[in-house]
Amino acid sequence: MHIIKDITSKDNPIFKLIKTLNKKKGRDENGLYLIEGLKLLEEAINHGVELQYLVINENTNLLPKGNLDCQILRVTNNMFRDLSDTVTPQGIIGLARQTDPSLGDLTLSPNPLIIVLSEIQDPGNLGTIIRTAAAARATAVVLTKGTVDLYNPKVIRSTMGAAFQIPIICGLGDEEVINWLDKNNINILVADVNARQYYFAVNLKGAVALVIGNENRGPSSKWKSAAGDKIKIPILGDTESLNASVAAGILIYDVIRQRLNEI
Repeated sequence: MHIIKDITSKDNPIFKLIKTLNKKKGRDENGLYLIEGLKLLEEAINHGVELQYLVINENTNLLPKGNLDCQILRVTNNMFRDLSDTVTPQGIIGLARQTDPSLGDLTLSPNPLIIVLSEIQDPGNLGTIIRTAAAARATAVVLTKGTVDLYNPKVIRSTMGAAFQIPIICGLGDEEVINWLDKNNINILVADVNARQYYFAVNLKGAVALVIGNENRGPSSKWKSAAGDKIKIPILGDTESLNASVAAGILIYDVIRQRLNEI
């Protein structure tokens, strides 16, 4: 049976700590982040995410299934709404320890698929791309400097648990990632609306790094210069470009299509 500690004051130090985690500064300073919702918490626990605290509101009866080895705190409904980042709070939030994997930690298969996200700004786009990458069993997702914080609550929610299923490496400079890809003989494919060739004309069966750039500016000049191939998706109407997560999904799954056709 779990022991539950009641917190009734917003002056409580743990309550104040949780409040700071809705901001990037607080997450960075404490090395913690928030996971809100029962299903998302169960996915995290099943993949070995370390929870420091579990916070529930006074009406919540269900706790996550799995190895729940952390202190459980109960707060009033009003206090919980003050902590929640959602319009309709689910009544349960976990505080998890951030991880810091590196490129050197990756185990590369013979034909790895690396998804590089350069200065993606929208949390929903980032979360959706991570979810797609995990569904495609990509080797890893790499977030370069300037990309929205992985631990933003909106990003974590939009991954639908995929953030716990795939290695995600954050905060690297473009040059560091480019040098690592070159060292490991991974072809750099840059999505660029101004490219001359369509994605389906390029061989995607080998070792590939797929680079998706900023929603408004597209890929940087560094990535364009580093590209082994620049590729585009046909746009037949008057729309200037596709949503970044939609474009990433099309390209990621053409890699899968080409590889499955070899089986």
